Amino acid sequence: MQGSVRDTHALPPEHICAAYWKYSKIKSKDLESDADVVDLRRGLSAEQRTKLHPVAELSAEAITAACASLRGYDHGQGDEFEREGARAVNAEPCTVYEHDDFPGLQIYPSVLPPETQLRLVSLLMHRDLATKHHRTNVQADYHVPYPVHPSCPSANTDVQSGFLEQRELHMRCSSFFANPRSSSAEMLTPKDPSAHKPLNMEQYLHKRLRWLTLGDQYDWPTRSYSGNDATRFPTDIASLVRGLFPELKAESGVVLLYSPKDYMPVHRDVSEQCERGIASISLGCDGIFVVAQDTREGEVAKETAACGKTLVIRVRSGDVVHISGETRWAWHAMPKIIAGTCPEYIQNWPAGSEALMGLGRDSRAFHRWKGYMANKRLNISCRQVWD
Repeated sequence: MQGSVRDTHALPPEHICAAYWKYSKIKSKDLESDADVVDLRRGLSAEQRTKLHPVAELSAEAITAACASLRGYDHGQGDEFEREGARAVNAEPCTVYEHDDFPGLQIYPSVLPPETQLRLVSLLMHRDLATKHHRTNVQADYHVPYPVHPSCPSANTDVQSGFLEQRELHMRCSSFFANPRSSSAEMLTPKDPSAHKPLNMEQYLHKRLRWLTLGDQYDWPTRSYSGNDATRFPTDIASLVRGLFPELKAESGVVLLYSPKDYMPVHRDVSEQCERGIASISLGCDGIFVVAQDTREGEVAKETAACGKTLVIRVRSGDVVHISGETRWAWHAMPKIIAGTCPEYIQNWPAGSEALMGLGRDSRAFHRWKGYMANKRLNISCRQVWD
């Protein structure tokens, strides 16, 4: 199995490190005139058009069918969700691009329509973040007061009357964003009080939360999958991925949450025990994605067309980058998040997501968190772990 022969502790080549440092320090305004950045919305330069070519066309019907899997999520609210929250998906055809020097790296610009992007943010940040079996970077140091799932009998405790009151209590029991931002009633308490201070929800969700893992749990210290502590990968998100990439069975996902000063360092995804590609979905603010090939295939020296070359892509909300083939094991990084670029339809999230969660259009259950996504970027990378 090709993924198992690569050194998970190998050092990256110098050329991608140089690109990483360049784009980590570049000013956002200078990105507009940087000729090395592939920005499909801006348009390709004459030189870029010699290397980056359309290789496929995804029809609006195919995209709509893939996105339909997310419309079935009703958070236990049944048909009411279909009436209140399930707006139609307005998909557009998507032209897929591939770079000559990086075979297997394909860019699907704006493939996910706004409605699907909003649903995906809600699924990840309401439902999946509130599932305690999904690991986060905070769990190692804190006791996290996870919401009680709506199906729990205690979810209806103290509800006196009214269907809407039951609805509101369900949401208080199933999303961190149903909590007040700075209340002392819901605090994360440190496992070692001498090393960490307690956190309120504002500090947790805005400042400390960095990543969330879904499905087969990746062990960061050992850089491996044990296979013994897997949770079920969300079936609706897996169906979305399968609809876009029929050959990919999503078994594990890493959700990264960025603010403008955050970054993802140079690394390779080499722990998976199969040859399938990775689908990387962008939501929220734009980011600069850098990818480079090494001079090694496995751990044996090998010269390829892309050796010593680096590709820099500006990824935007709704874009998907699919990495497979010769580029599957490439080095990559996210050195810069571009502040102020979150699309308007996501900026106010979670305010407005009440209907998508089955609470009804008039609910303001999440309004106290309005603007949470305005300067944030979510990235979910979905991968198959096992043959």
